[in-house]
Amino acid sequence: MRIFINCLTLLGFKKNYTVPFKNGLNYISGPTSTGKSTIAELINYALGAEKHKDYIEVRQNCSDVELELEIGEKKFKIRRPLFDFNRPVKLFRYSEAEHRFSDEFELLPIESPSNEESLSRFLLNQLGFIDIKVVNQTFSFRDIYKYCYLRQNEIDNEDIMKEKSWGPSIKRKPTFEIIFNIFDSYLSELRAKIKEQSELIDDLGKKKDGVSDFLKNLKMLDIEDYYNRKVALEEQISLKRDLLYGVKSEAKNTVGFPGNELEEEMLQQRQQIDTYTMQILEQTQYVEKLVLLRNQYQSELGKIEFLLEGAISLNRYSFQICPSCLNDLKTHESGCELCGSQMKSLSAEEQKVYKSEMVRLKLKFKKLTIFIEEQNKKIQEFKQQKKEKLSDLLENENKLNHIRNAYISPRIANIERLNLELGELGSQLKDLDRALKVIRDFNGLITKYANEIDILSNLKKRAKEVEESNIDKQTVLENVSTVFGEVLEKFKFPKLSNANIGSKDYLPYVRGRKYDNIGSLGSVTMITMAYYLSLLIVGTKDKNAHPGLLIIDTPRKNLGADPKKDEEQFKDEKIYNSIIQFFIDLDLDIGNNVQLIIINNGYPDFLSKDYISVEYDGDGTKGLPYGLIDDAEPDHLT
Repeated sequence: MRIFINCLTLLGFKKNYTVPFKNGLNYISGPTSTGKSTIAELINYALGAEKHKDYIEVRQNCSDVELELEIGEKKFKIRRPLFDFNRPVKLFRYSEAEHRFSDEFELLPIESPSNEESLSRFLLNQLGFIDIKVVNQTFSFRDIYKYCYLRQNEIDNEDIMKEKSWGPSIKRKPTFEIIFNIFDSYLSELRAKIKEQSELIDDLGKKKDGVSDFLKNLKMLDIEDYYNRKVALEEQISLKRDLLYGVKSEAKNTVGFPGNELEEEMLQQRQQIDTYTMQILEQTQYVEKLVLLRNQYQSELGKIEFLLEGAISLNRYSFQICPSCLNDLKTHESGCELCGSQMKSLSAEEQKVYKSEMVRLKLKFKKLTIFIEEQNKKIQEFKQQKKEKLSDLLENENKLNHIRNAYISPRIANIERLNLELGELGSQLKDLDRALKVIRDFNGLITKYANEIDILSNLKKRAKEVEESNIDKQTVLENVSTVFGEVLEKFKFPKLSNANIGSKDYLPYVRGRKYDNIGSLGSVTMITMAYYLSLLIVGTKDKNAHPGLLIIDTPRKNLGADPKKDEEQFKDEKIYNSIIQFFIDLDLDIGNNVQLIIINNGYPDFLSKDYISVEYDGDGTKGLPYGLIDDAEPDHLT
């Protein structure tokens, strides 16, 4: 089963940003910081990566990423929120009958494939990798996707499959074996899962048939008829409401209709009550501020009274020792060791000043107290006026009810009839909604039944492929080694010899050395690309299980720059051109069976424009968009 990406779309607040793809070679070109690598990163994110980078322009302009893809002969659309890594994705299925994606969606959490509802489990099921255990761990879509995406920062890092870290590499070799059908327990696991899946389908089928018979008896299977009836009911309800509103308006505006003047008076009363409520609130806040000021005056008066009273009291006595610290007064004329006081009494002049200040503060305190009492009276007046208005309003409400209950309008019968009809239509709509929910649940059961049958079909197909492959590990390694060497030869790898895939570690060797021991990052770049490409080429032949997708970010890394800028730096220009030519030849050879997405800064003249999916110019001066987010300066895209 193969994966083909049809398009990637960033859903924007003002506009959407779409990148189309096709089978075979897709080339993405543009200068640095225009969003080329962002495209690959967000494809990875839509397919279940833990997170993505903090792209500033994307954050400012977009909310979700949407990926349209085909797996086998089925089309799906995955929509995932950006910058919110824990929220589930929305999965939309393509309806062949309607020739469009359904509006209804399934929510799939971004979790381990051990969760049967997860995105990883869904993708694995569609590819035919169902409930596989490797080294006592659940096989994940992320395990197989490692062979589909060669990042810019991994193309020359001498650690192709994280084989130097025990944790990340523990499932690397089993994944290689699964791709080439040489995983020891794969066939037995597939057969066990086929049996389990068949039993699940039998149970679902019995449940589906039982619910179907029940709904048939109730004549509730035609959902289209129910939708039509719902639309008709909603139109009737809308029409009746308009009629009722018109009748009531006519009745209210009719000369002689009782209570109209009373209603106007009641409206004015409510407005006055609101005014009183606001006045009470504002006046209360004002009084609270005045009380705070009065408290300050009282505090100042207390301090002055304490000073005067203390001076008078202490002047009546002669002290031999300090009444505070009980030490000899002569020894601390500069101040009490404990309290710092010099035991100095207030002079007559000082007492006169303090008494004058106290008289002034008492006068202010008295005037402020009187003013506060006046303001409090205003609050009580507002409250009384509000109370009276509330009483008048209640009396008018009772009058209005009495008048209108006793009044027999010539339109009352029409109003009552319309209200009754609206009630009946509303009841019918509720019953219809309940019936629709039952039908939707039943349709969900039918969809699940069909999906489980698809999974069983994929299982049987995969089991048959594994059984018919009938190939041993040594033959697989020889085939991959042969293609690996051919790719490097077409790359014009310098001094190429003895290129093969190791039988123990499944990693590439050249010149009798492991790839990370060659010594040149340029050679590591070439070997890494050749390794991924050889797995793609052999893995999509016969009955092998490579998904058929390969994304390579920056194949030119360590192989030179643009010769137009500096001729001397381009001793590897032939190598780079040969790599691009290989991509073209691969498209011509097996382009209908694989999808190759290449991301690079620029391309040689011989590359046909037909292969270019998108091209950016970085400044918008060449008739091209200047970046992925083409209405904002792409300073932070990569």
